[in-house]
Amino acid sequence: MHLGTGDRGAAFNPWRGIDNDEITIAERLAERKIPTMMINDVANSVTKGKNFYKGFECYRVNRGQEGDFWWSDYSVPLEWPCEPELIRYPARRWHQILMNNSRRKTEDDWIAPGTFKMACEWIEANYKLDDFMLWVETFDPHEPWDPPQWYVDLYDPHYTGRIIAGPTYGFYREFGVTDREVEHMHARYCAEVTMVDAAIGRLLRTLAKVGLLDDVAIVFTSDHGAYFGLEGDGGAICKPHCVDQRGMLNGGAGSPVPPWRYFPLRTGTMRIPLMLKMPRQTKAQRIARIAQPWDITPTVLDLFGMPSPPEFSGESLLPVIEGKKLAPRLAGFNGASHGNTLIRQAINREWIYSVWTDGVREPSLIDLKNDPSQEGNAAREHPQVCAKLHKALHRFEPRIPSWKETQRDWF
Repeated sequence: MHLGTGDRGAAFNPWRGIDNDEITIAERLAERKIPTMMINDVANSVTKGKNFYKGFECYRVNRGQEGDFWWSDYSVPLEWPCEPELIRYPARRWHQILMNNSRRKTEDDWIAPGTFKMACEWIEANYKLDDFMLWVETFDPHEPWDPPQWYVDLYDPHYTGRIIAGPTYGFYREFGVTDREVEHMHARYCAEVTMVDAAIGRLLRTLAKVGLLDDVAIVFTSDHGAYFGLEGDGGAICKPHCVDQRGMLNGGAGSPVPPWRYFPLRTGTMRIPLMLKMPRQTKAQRIARIAQPWDITPTVLDLFGMPSPPEFSGESLLPVIEGKKLAPRLAGFNGASHGNTLIRQAINREWIYSVWTDGVREPSLIDLKNDPSQEGNAAREHPQVCAKLHKALHRFEPRIPSWKETQRDWF
């Protein structure tokens, strides 16, 4: 899903760029002559005609993230830190990552710190504007987890084993990765999060330095989470929702080995942060309301006093922040796809309900209160819960089988 248009996207729409006839939030703000700036390092967003910067007055791209085809230096050897099948990237992509990374010397040469440095420079140049929207987007802490070593040393300084920085998704024990190696993998992830945290702190300090921190609204969210074999992760690493016979989703070496096994996405990947800092806010509060990524665009438009188009899927969160009562949401919705098989889910504090669009897999209901491992299926024990969540999900995503069909086939 792309926040720029207010639309829901993958997996409810194809994972794609912004079409020329779609209206972005930057274009809506341009109607009010509000300056907009995008600073972005996500290669998936800003290369190959994805058009995600559509409508921004100016944009700047920090190239070289992940396997971005940005820099070639064939004196850099293709070296694998472990067996190639344990790395999710094929050889050409992995070599590109190594070539991109070879130019790193100081922390600002890493992508996220460099991206936020650009954002700080823009703020220092434009802090006297009455209104603006600055969009800062970074791929980190997505894999590959390759932060500066000094951040890794904060979490696992004495590790000497295999370094699986861009791991194959799946059930790691089935393809020969040890618990100790996953522990170090998690340490590298924490190190990369810490690097990003430091970069964001730099942005906040810049806002304070120029006298804007109390006057601006800040919206913070993230991409998916990751599994590290922890409780509730189902023995998985990264974010698989299906694996082949090897226990892998996307091994970089070799082709998949069917048959495929499908299973629900769990909270470790689905529950992401959404934090808002309002102008002149003095106290923090946590609001017990289900929010979705497609609520962000209506919220930002509302901050500028602009209405949301009726076709938007989301709603402004400002009324809730201001203490107004809104009808509660039964669940949030998410999904993923693999070939022609799509998983759709409804999740709240108590349940994760999952259904597959091909209708040939039994629905799943995870009881979050009584099953912290998230490995059971309570669907047959709680058909009424399934019915309620399925009907809400079907209203949101009509392409899944109806509850009548699902009840007939499985209950």
